[in-house]
Amino acid sequence: MPENDEVIILVDKNNKIIGDVPRRLMNFGRDFHRVTYILVFNTAGNLLIQKRTDDKAFCPSFYGVTTGGVVEKGESYIDSAHRELQEELGFDAPLESQGVFFTEGEGFKIWGKIFTCHYDETVHGELTLQPKEVASVHEMSIDDVLNNTDNLPFTPDSLSALQHYANKLTQPQPDDPL
Repeated sequence: MPENDEVIILVDKNNKIIGDVPRRLMNFGRDFHRVTYILVFNTAGNLLIQKRTDDKAFCPSFYGVTTGGVVEKGESYIDSAHRELQEELGFDAPLESQGVFFTEGEGFKIWGKIFTCHYDETVHGELTLQPKEVASVHEMSIDDVLNNTDNLPFTPDSLSALQHYANKLTQPQPDDPL
């Protein structure tokens, strides 16, 4: 197995860990897996939206409403969230859990955990974007994303995370997986 091949946690339909698989062997349309979704708010209260690079395997050139990614073998949701925040935007911050949800669509069956955090350039410094994943970052209000009057292509799973958050369809529970 190549050294840089991520190993992804597999879960069952109830979000219980059942194993793991190298990313290159993953069947994203069939296998249930875990993903972190971080809603990054700036000091104006708007979301930082990421335009994905055009060579991403899933939804190239789409806009990701959240920062985040797959939970790797040996990681908890919170560990994955901190790693993804640092990798994609180049900063770390306290994360607040907003709960767990399930979403599925063409090419994905995901048990996601939503986190929120706040980015302040005066505290965290300038963003450092991950060149292989993030083409640019844009500021949008929750309403602008949900109304999408510009018909931007949002990644369906990150949009689902925002809809769960905005509509208060999920909230942290004492028995949520870490």
